[in-house]
Amino acid sequence: MQAAWWHLDCKCAKFREVIVQNVETGNADVRGQLERILAAYEEIDRRFVQVGGLGSVVALYEQIRRELARVSYDELDRMTQEIKGIIDALLKMDYELRKVNNLKVAFDAGVAGPGSAG
Repeated sequence: MQAAWWHLDCKCAKFREVIVQNVETGNADVRGQLERILAAYEEIDRRFVQVGGLGSVVALYEQIRRELARVSYDELDRMTQEIKGIIDALLKMDYELRKVNNLKVAFDAGVAGPGSAG
């Protein structure tokens, strides 16, 4: 059996044979499959009942996806680099202040060293 050609110049639309095969299944098999599919769907929906069901979860997913699309990766990377720069500067300041503190402790210990009444 051959399907009709849609357009004579269109190579991608020329079907030489039917792709869908006629599969013989009994009505009981189809009903059984459908019942298993519906039961599985209901089970998944039941797991999300606290948030309003599967439909609510999908809607929430779509909303989050739209909101996240408002922020670019470049923007996040730039902000992350700025934060890292600030952290590095603060760590350097902390290191320098500790050095000053250590020097102060050392000089104070030298002033009140052995033989002094301090």
